Amino acid sequence: MPIAPQIRQKLLVFALLFLFGFVDTAFVLAQPASGGLSGQVTTNTGEALPGATIQVADLELGTSTDQDGRFELRNIPAGEYALTVRFIGYQTIEESVTVPAGETVSVDVALSPRRVALEGLVVTSQKRVERIQDVPVAITAYNGDFLEDLGISEADDLSAYVPGLEVQLQSPNNPGFVVRGITSDNGDSRVEPRVSVFKDGVSISKSRGSVVELYDLERVEVLKGPQGTLFGRGAQIGALHIIQNKARNETSGRFELGTGNFGERYATGHVNAPIIEDRLFGRVAAFYQKRDGYLENRTGDDLNGKETFAIRGLTRWLPTSSTVIDAIVNYQQDTPPGVSFKSTAYSPENSTSDPNDPAALGPDPVLEDDDLFIDRSVWSATLLIDQDLAGAWSLDAVTGYRAFDSLERFDADGTPAPVLQFDEDAEGQQFSQELRVTYEDDGVFSGFAGASVFWEDGSQRVPFRTDERTFIALLDPNIPLFGPGGEPTVVPAIPNPETGALIPLKESHEEAFTNFGTTTAVETFVDGTYRATDHLSLTAGLRFTYEDVTGEYEVTNSETPGTLGPLLGASPNNLFAPTNGRISETEQFSSIVGRFIADYSLSEAANVFASVSRGRRPNVINVDAGGSTILDNEIVWSYETGVKGRVLSERFEYEANVFYYDYSNFQTSVTELQDGEFVAETRDSGAASAIGFETAVRGAVVEGLSAFGNYSYIDATFDDEDENGDPQELAGNRFRLTPEHTFAVGLNLTVPVTDRTEAFLRPSYTFKSQFFFDEENTVNADNPNPPIAQDDYGLLNLRGGVRVFDGRVTVEGFVENLLNEEYLIDAGNTGQAFGVPTYIAGPPRLIGVRLSGRF
Repeated sequence: MPIAPQIRQKLLVFALLFLFGFVDTAFVLAQPASGGLSGQVTTNTGEALPGATIQVADLELGTSTDQDGRFELRNIPAGEYALTVRFIGYQTIEESVTVPAGETVSVDVALSPRRVALEGLVVTSQKRVERIQDVPVAITAYNGDFLEDLGISEADDLSAYVPGLEVQLQSPNNPGFVVRGITSDNGDSRVEPRVSVFKDGVSISKSRGSVVELYDLERVEVLKGPQGTLFGRGAQIGALHIIQNKARNETSGRFELGTGNFGERYATGHVNAPIIEDRLFGRVAAFYQKRDGYLENRTGDDLNGKETFAIRGLTRWLPTSSTVIDAIVNYQQDTPPGVSFKSTAYSPENSTSDPNDPAALGPDPVLEDDDLFIDRSVWSATLLIDQDLAGAWSLDAVTGYRAFDSLERFDADGTPAPVLQFDEDAEGQQFSQELRVTYEDDGVFSGFAGASVFWEDGSQRVPFRTDERTFIALLDPNIPLFGPGGEPTVVPAIPNPETGALIPLKESHEEAFTNFGTTTAVETFVDGTYRATDHLSLTAGLRFTYEDVTGEYEVTNSETPGTLGPLLGASPNNLFAPTNGRISETEQFSSIVGRFIADYSLSEAANVFASVSRGRRPNVINVDAGGSTILDNEIVWSYETGVKGRVLSERFEYEANVFYYDYSNFQTSVTELQDGEFVAETRDSGAASAIGFETAVRGAVVEGLSAFGNYSYIDATFDDEDENGDPQELAGNRFRLTPEHTFAVGLNLTVPVTDRTEAFLRPSYTFKSQFFFDEENTVNADNPNPPIAQDDYGLLNLRGGVRVFDGRVTVEGFVENLLNEEYLIDAGNTGQAFGVPTYIAGPPRLIGVRLSGRF
């Protein structure tokens, strides 16, 4: 594809900037009367402090420590200087150092914590170690200690504390990630997600394989806005990056055991030890949690429970002083009971139509074993290589392989009638390789460039089973689904429309469709920051993507033809029109995304930024029995400005961001009946826009008391007209799963009891305003079903306990949803296409205790 002149100009600018930075460094290194400084910054207990600031004030020269707390300053004129070392939450140290000509002086610094201060936090979102306050991007990050303190082990729990992020977790097989109104939850193997989920630099974004347990983590970073330059294809509107704890050169471990209501059993922990001293280290971490279903099912096992087992093995090898190699293997198995898709149009015996009251789902008209369930496994292998090169250059390699296999059985009509019984059998595998060269200088320029290759192959098979004698009631409005006694209506036969003779309906019928998606993508990228002045920095980046995509679709015919097929136009099936083999379509696509950011430092403790960026969701190949269509790639232009800072001797930090998004070729998932045929596809809904505001603050109030709070507002709607100026069907409708207002607040209070014992209390409260579960904003004013929406609600959580033996042993109790608030996880679902929307109730009050220990 020819490169436009303006693109060539931008690439030339970047090449010149890289060259300028290299030549500038080479020139300075050539000066004879200069030396250098290197060393490590740690806590007074020996733990490395990544992101600490090192400054030589007399020269206005500075840098930050890397992941291991190490730093290096080059090209320092020989002489005596005052070296200042700072890190949030620790006492600043100033030392006098002498730099001889032609030598590098080693300086190790140990910082002591302040009595009242915030904990410092660093991130690697821009492919280098930075303090979160210095990153000119809207980002929320939490370290592993914060997750443990609040008992967060699932992505939906995390999202309640991240402004602009919503995670809907129907089940491990069916998550929805939402960043600033844009939802990524399609299980179709041909559709790429809008929100990227990464684990140590490897994409895990495919919906059915993206849910991983959050345990033994270093931190989680959530970036808002288009992140294609940093994270590649699919990061149209944001990225969630999970960074796992790596193996360390120490012998240590932790365990945590617990129990709770609904039969909960809980265990997690890790063990870390050197294998070869100072060269090779190993770590093993594991997680297990099982909880019985919290919603009673009168016709089978209880629903909406949990059972997850996960294990992780890691090694870190230091073959040379400039090489770090991490190898990581993960495995997770999810086998919870099924999900309660409950219909509110039917009230089970001795229950009500309320989604929170007992349900009656099933039975399956075909299978003898008709229990609802989920059986999902995910495993992955990751290799990370970090190689320091000459001077300010380094090379990073990220290699990843993942595979998932997930089977979910669900009752889509939400009643005891054997009408809509579905499975979703999804599987996929992927391989990715990225090579990145980074130039990190303390002078005027730093940046990175590289290339990556990505391969993915997946499928989604959806079997459908029904009893035609009851299914006919969903198709004919004159036939009630249930009789006056509450039993399902059974219609044994229907008249032939041509002859009038009775045609017997089948007691059991099964058919299925399968979609297949294969993608090979090659990307090249470049991103750099030019420090124009002491206060102003300019960042720009571009990523070029080439994709070879194949979409396929196949319908397997029922072993015995459906009786209703001739009436519905899908014969010999009832719902899915036959394809007579697999239909395939292959296309190639290419695109360019990018970003430009201006960052201005108001002072050492505050900075403002403004950005414009272009995001993209890849094209979709829609293939069905009628042929194939190609949807244009979905494009978003983002405009954002923000401020970040620290006040009161770095005891409080704050941020605030305002943004506007403009979408074109907006894609939406549709499930509906068209002339009696079941259709599940992705469509182009035209133009949409969003405007919003986010703010967050956290601080160390007094010794032993810290607090945090955040707030998000977003107005995301479909425009009145599409790209062609024609009126839109969804004009004015709000994006699904997008509350206008959310906020979260929390406290962490610690009180000494004795010299070696302390008590703690951690209350938190999260709130969401009303939001819709579908883009049609269905309210059902004239329907007995409630709206496909969730009204305002808030959840109060409380954790408290004691730590003894200098924090080595902790006993705590917790209550989640303390006020027993009733709310919905989802509504509408597959049943809505047949006129019987279903509802999934959120968890009630959960109570438990935990015992943990460290060594």
